[in-house]
Amino acid sequence: MKELVNSYVEWIRKGFSLREVGNGWHEVVTPFLNHRNDMIELFLKQENDQIIISDGGNTLNELILSGVDIDRSSKRTDELNTILRSFGISKNGENELFAKTDEKKFPEVKHRIIQAVLSIDDLFVLSKPKVESFFIEDVTTFFDLNEVIFVKDTTFVGKSGFSHKFDFTLPKIKQRKEVAIKALNSPRKDRIESVMWMIEDTRLLRPDMEGLVIINDENDIPSDIHSALNEYKIPYFAWSQRNENLNRLKIAA
Repeated sequence: MKELVNSYVEWIRKGFSLREVGNGWHEVVTPFLNHRNDMIELFLKQENDQIIISDGGNTLNELILSGVDIDRSSKRTDELNTILRSFGISKNGENELFAKTDEKKFPEVKHRIIQAVLSIDDLFVLSKPKVESFFIEDVTTFFDLNEVIFVKDTTFVGKSGFSHKFDFTLPKIKQRKEVAIKALNSPRKDRIESVMWMIEDTRLLRPDMEGLVIINDENDIPSDIHSALNEYKIPYFAWSQRNENLNRLKIAA
């Protein structure tokens, strides 16, 4: 599993590019993709001893162009604010997501804003416009109705020093280890790779923790996603199989 963590870190390192765009700003192109398969971009600016990290307003404005207007729904606004709070990210009136940090904390804060952008993109991009509920809400409701004991939005620090936010955590009980869960609405390859890394990076410091991925399979899950998860022995199940997997959520991981 250490090879997985090391290869992922190397992939990230090679995938970043930087160029100056004027007025003290630098554009950072990351290897992570949004729902349109465009590489996610960040913008950096040094102001005295502070570094501003911004998405340039791209995340939310791209969603608006895709027909997802978060401001028109209080439920969507609440979900957005929950994500921003959990990652320590701010939003201004121009839909710009940003954070300020110093050089020492820069890598961690950059990591958090990327994870926030990915979480927002994954949460709000629905495969069918008529769908009114979000995948996270569906999972939460399923857990509640079936009396699955869980804690929502937990954060653990991995071996790399980066913090990783999981959507749900099932507490350790006699029959199973603690289980950290990521629920993925859009199972793209880059998102799966990111989730596999965060699970293994966390387990290097928390060997008594197990990871679990729940995947929305309203659209077919690509075969390479199954292969990657199976190869690295990351437990997962498709949302359509949730009832068949209820026992592992309540008793055994």
